[in-house]
Amino acid sequence: MADPYLPALEDFELNADETAAVAKALEDDKPWDWKPEDQKELQALKSAKDKILAYHLSRHGGNCCYCRLNLNGAGPYMTDREHILPKGKPVYKPFSYSIWNLAAACKRCNMQLKRSGDAFVVDPDDSTKFQDSENYRFVHPNFDAYGKHLIRLQAQADAKNIVIFVKTPGSEKATYTHNFFALHELQVDSFDKAQGLEEENLETELAARVRALAREFDQ
Repeated sequence: MADPYLPALEDFELNADETAAVAKALEDDKPWDWKPEDQKELQALKSAKDKILAYHLSRHGGNCCYCRLNLNGAGPYMTDREHILPKGKPVYKPFSYSIWNLAAACKRCNMQLKRSGDAFVVDPDDSTKFQDSENYRFVHPNFDAYGKHLIRLQAQADAKNIVIFVKTPGSEKATYTHNFFALHELQVDSFDKAQGLEEENLETELAARVRALAREFDQ
């Protein structure tokens, strides 16, 4: 079930030039990497890709669709236009520009962990299931409500951080996503190491609130 607080995927639109450029790209062996020689087409394709990224960042509040790292202002060195079904596999090539198969992810989740595999797909051979939430083992960025499976709790004061991931009890997708993207590596609590600082009370209060929320969710 899609998150009702996210804009519907049907709301996404490309203009005529962008649509035409995407159609030509899909005729190529590597649609996403296609570079038209015509400058107008080149600009239209770039515009389409920029719209895709902005749209999906907006859908997830400027956060990575997998680990919820905030990517506002991060730029291309930290942010990827993510193909959920990897664009490098021939079976998924027709979906290179399908808005339901795209998202915005951090480099760690996309390039370091997810990469070009598709082990998270239950049935990779039946294309009629590619838009079905049940066909994905992890929390799908477009077909699942992330907060129903996982919540990232975080507080920061200067160089001190606390990050906790809350898994919804009984959610197999939460467990799979947590393991697949090694979210335990992102958990940290450096607040309790702060000693003798003027802002110690503030830090203690922030950390206490995050820990209380985690307890509230039985973590």
